[in-house]
Amino acid sequence: MRNPRHLLALVFFAAAAVSAAERPNVLFIAVDDLRPELGTYGAGYIKSPHIDRLAATGVRFDRAYVQYPICGPSRASMLTGLRPGTLKIEHIDTFFRDTVPEVVTLPQLFKQHGYYTSYVGKVFHGKQTDDANSWTRKRVATDGAAGASYQLPASQAIVKQRRDDALAKYGSVQVGLASGPAWEGADRPDNAYVDGQTADVAVAALRELKGGPFFLGVGFIRPHLPFVAPKKYFDLYDPATLPLSAAPEPPKGAPSIARHSSFELRTRTGVPTAGPVDAATSRQLIHAYAACVSFIDAQVGRILAELDALGLSDNTIVVLWGDHGWHLGDHGIWGKATNYEIGTRIPLIIRAPGMAGNTRAAPAIVESIDLYPTLAALASLPAPAALEGQNLVPILQNPTIAGKNFAFSEFPAPALREWAAKPLSAAMRETFFGPLIADAEAELAREHGPRYDRKTFEDHVKGYSIRTDRYRCTLWVDRRAPDDEPLAVELYDHETDPRETRNIAAQPEQVIVVAKLTKQLRRDLIIRP
Repeated sequence: MRNPRHLLALVFFAAAAVSAAERPNVLFIAVDDLRPELGTYGAGYIKSPHIDRLAATGVRFDRAYVQYPICGPSRASMLTGLRPGTLKIEHIDTFFRDTVPEVVTLPQLFKQHGYYTSYVGKVFHGKQTDDANSWTRKRVATDGAAGASYQLPASQAIVKQRRDDALAKYGSVQVGLASGPAWEGADRPDNAYVDGQTADVAVAALRELKGGPFFLGVGFIRPHLPFVAPKKYFDLYDPATLPLSAAPEPPKGAPSIARHSSFELRTRTGVPTAGPVDAATSRQLIHAYAACVSFIDAQVGRILAELDALGLSDNTIVVLWGDHGWHLGDHGIWGKATNYEIGTRIPLIIRAPGMAGNTRAAPAIVESIDLYPTLAALASLPAPAALEGQNLVPILQNPTIAGKNFAFSEFPAPALREWAAKPLSAAMRETFFGPLIADAEAELAREHGPRYDRKTFEDHVKGYSIRTDRYRCTLWVDRRAPDDEPLAVELYDHETDPRETRNIAAQPEQVIVVAKLTKQLRRDLIIRP
């Protein structure tokens, strides 16, 4: 007869194994610079069948917003569930561990509760990978040759020449000084480019981790500049048929501090160094952006197909998230880094097994910081008390419910600081942006008179934005005195002006609306010194 203690141990370990098998896996897909320019979001010209299929089997959030419209702070905010002000993050390269060292990140929470956490590609930003705390193992590296972005010899020669020039002139190659063409479509296989390799590694990781439970982060770089993808994805589109922006001019009555001169784009070759981008070049840029979206869609399709093949789909939560929006000529801007709807609204799709809302769209306003408490709840993990987001599981069960009343975002002085959200280096000013900055400063001086001072506007002025069901209101304030009269105010009525083409903040009939939203921003978002 078997030992009763042995039988008890067998029962215990069997129960533990069943419990582990039932714990849902998480596949978190982050896509850089992806606005909701997808078939499922109504962009009929975009070929994105795999992401569209994911949306058709999950919940698509139609009004999802980031808290900071550039890569680093946006990702840090989402992965900690905290607003940028709480994290004390202003620049793209500020590491959240330097400002809030004890914070528990989203993957760290899963790791603490027995999940194997791993990632490939860009999940956190740059070197802020947080390997020791968040991940069971470090990222599996892709081929360095693919990481160089460009595959064509002509493109590589441009980068080399610019690098040599920067070294000769400044003794170092600072960020942005050695950029190449704005786009490239080499006749190469998918994994000649880094995002194709990311998909290769992600597929291999799923096979390795299939025993679960796992949290796998997969981060794609495109459609970030440069817009590089295999030629076959460019061939999906006829650039002559692609739509240009329906709102190509700056909003009427908008302050100049709210927009920028497309600094990031201007560092690339093949585009004007200043002034408007002509229609022909605009179509080429939109063509290249669309090609990159289709390229990433194909990689997402490969990963989801592997999830199906391994029999993991029924027990895996899948999230697809864009880290911020991107202007494709909207408001005369090419790039990210604005508080406008185009800059802050993102695609967000959640497919969680067993949710009654799957296959439907949710019109509720949601924020990136809501993902942390949502995934914790779906996995039955105890969420940290300090989280500032909202659990979206009720919406996943019933996408018609209202959700929260507003979304917040913030960004400092795009007119002067778009590049990485920090003051531009002297080398960047001299090499690329001198005339652009001079024009911006002249306009700011005209608008603000003696109140304008470069150091103040560069170092201390910030835009705080609130998006409600009907309105977007943005206050531009000196953070040293946030309760003083704002330097500028923007108000857009999405009921009558969904593209934000007219700033109506100064209209007498909007006094009550502006006062109400100003009060809420000052109470709930603006951090006082």
